[in-house]
Amino acid sequence: MRALNHEQVFGHLRNTTFSAKEAAEFLEISIPTFRRYVQSGKIKPKEVIGRSQLFGTIDLRKLKQKLG
Repeated sequence: MRALNHEQVFGHLRNTTFSAKEAAEFLEISIPTFRRYVQSGKIKPKEVIGRSQLFGTIDLRKLKQKLG
């Protein structure tokens, strides 16, 4: 059986957006820490709908690599 590559497993999430809570979970940090990252400009929302900020997969992946 052939193993699936990253694109086959996660490719459908490329243009997905995540809430602050989901983003913090992905980064394995607390919500307050994530909010500080947003306030300091370490990550910017991809979309803002009303009071909700949504964060893109690519931006979250880049930040996770930096935090690594």
